[in-house]
Amino acid sequence: MKSSSSAAAVLAAAALLALGASPAAAGGYGPRPPQPPDPPAAGEVTTVAENLLSPLSFAVSRGGAIDVAQSFAGVLTRIAPDGSTETLDAVGGGYGSAGVSRIHGRTYYTMGIGADTEDPAQNISLLKSVDRDGNVETLANVASHEYAENPDAVNTYGFEGLDAACAAQLPPEVRTARPGRTDSNPYATVPTRDGIVVSDSGMNALVLVDWDGDISTLAVLPAIPVTITAPMAEANGLPECTVGLTYDTEPVPTDVERGPDGMLYVASLPGAPEGFPTGSVFRVDPRSGEMEVVATGFSGATGLAVAPDGDIYVAELFANRISVIPAGSDTPEPFYEVNQPGALELRGSTLYASVDVLPPGGPQEPGEPPAEPPVPEAPPAGRIIGVEVVHAGCGGADGHGGNSGSGLPYSTQDEED
Repeated sequence: MKSSSSAAAVLAAAALLALGASPAAAGGYGPRPPQPPDPPAAGEVTTVAENLLSPLSFAVSRGGAIDVAQSFAGVLTRIAPDGSTETLDAVGGGYGSAGVSRIHGRTYYTMGIGADTEDPAQNISLLKSVDRDGNVETLANVASHEYAENPDAVNTYGFEGLDAACAAQLPPEVRTARPGRTDSNPYATVPTRDGIVVSDSGMNALVLVDWDGDISTLAVLPAIPVTITAPMAEANGLPECTVGLTYDTEPVPTDVERGPDGMLYVASLPGAPEGFPTGSVFRVDPRSGEMEVVATGFSGATGLAVAPDGDIYVAELFANRISVIPAGSDTPEPFYEVNQPGALELRGSTLYASVDVLPPGGPQEPGEPPAEPPVPEAPPAGRIIGVEVVHAGCGGADGHGGNSGSGLPYSTQDEED
């Protein structure tokens, strides 16, 4: 055992070493761990287009033109910077438009019909394009891949461990465990070097349509497991016997974008009853199909945009807000509150958002007419707004620029008009 005097000497020596080795630290001026930057904030907001019916998808050119899918009308409209409009494509018969993206002066979009019918004769999902001269071309019927391959058959959706007695008490709209069924409902597109990636919310998968029109599965999103609580059961008319059981919900991918790291970022809106968990953003490797969750907790994640610095903006349709996931974080932060945001696009320091996207009658899927059409005397309420992105310490507007500066080959923002 050391004597008290020896111990005192050791402590004194240690103190001297500390003082001698790092005088700055002793004075409180040593290096400190870096603090995470403040999340971006919303600056000035302007309306750039209005009187739109269900603008669930759009793309912005470098020249400021906006190509927008008025989804429930089955129309693709171009809005010039001066506000004038031009119909690029219109398909009747119940078709819905969606999935708008642009590259090199060509616009890609989808026209779909028959979602949820599980009938290949009725369920058609066309990937189309229109060039600078207005020539429209059909590239592929994405639904044909679904009915040939049914990629999400690898998943099982519904209750786990449900006995027959409990299953007999379920409401008719709640299905017991089953593999992914055949259904195609394309919601978003993004051009890549290899072709057009399509996010299909009926297929629960990302598919690649190559430049020859051939279709392959790129990634299947996983089922989202949920433990049923008593409030969930009560809110959805579920029997008491379901409390504590696991319900595997469909992931329902909506938007897809390329990030500055070359990965694909996917917004997910789980198809589940009221009170079930909210959506997520996934990062998907376009080569391997491997994926991971970036962040979760979103209420109706229908659109996203990825900045060159890695910030991810997410439109939360049912929460009436746009959130941001700061680069390197897994925690969403509030960015801007606005009614029914649907789609997002970044261009320079401006975040464009479609808002007021749902007509009367509540949420509808593309390809299905609204339950209650708007009053004929009133114009559609849908708008597209521009929100200035402001970063702390960047001298006002976002000094990082938009996706056009990402340098990614074949990014949706690397267009040459």
